[in-house]
Amino acid sequence: MRSVGMPRMGEKINMSIEKSIGWTDRTCNPIKGKCKGGCWYCWTKPLYKRKFLQPKIHLDLDVFFKLPKSPKKIFLCSTHDLFGEWVQSWWRTAIFERIEAHPQHTFQILTKFPENIDRPMPDNVWLGITVEDGFELERRMRSFQKIEATKKFISFEPLLAGILWANYLMGIDWVIVGRLTGHGHENDPEKRFIESIMEEANWKQIPVFLKNNLKRIWGESLIQEFPK
Repeated sequence: MRSVGMPRMGEKINMSIEKSIGWTDRTCNPIKGKCKGGCWYCWTKPLYKRKFLQPKIHLDLDVFFKLPKSPKKIFLCSTHDLFGEWVQSWWRTAIFERIEAHPQHTFQILTKFPENIDRPMPDNVWLGITVEDGFELERRMRSFQKIEATKKFISFEPLLAGILWANYLMGIDWVIVGRLTGHGHENDPEKRFIESIMEEANWKQIPVFLKNNLKRIWGESLIQEFPK
């Protein structure tokens, strides 16, 4: 029997995820099921081998009823991609209606498919793209630079290669950097890759958040800044 106040297995996972992410207060996943993004390194794949996580994709708007009343930073769709081509447009509409109904919260959204963003962002959304290397940065920024949002950010996680800079940080309000976890250290970024991002962001006065999983590589106090 489950004791009163004891978190369910899924809740334990969520708390662990939020702690490891570091830059958010909590996660919220209205799209359930195994993401079709096809990333070879996706950390969610092992979770669907467990009986309490069903691989079939479906919409679950009840998660919004579980949000706290006090203002929080909420990472929306931490186990999925809201703008994946397999996500129905009316699902997005329903989700954004819930976002606008919770104006006290800041919803942080990351995508690898900025070309599929089909609507303006509500004022309480920080919109970001996930980037692994310079090629993906260039490709995704072509669409992302055209989009308006209250805050725009780039998450270099997992950072798998160095970046050749152009004007890619123009209009960006925040940068996050992290390593690939769950696959050993053979894919760890070199420290100079991180330093290059730091230098470019500092030059443009953009706050940077180095995730805790970089401690071994960075070798000094981690910089963990947030947008104003």
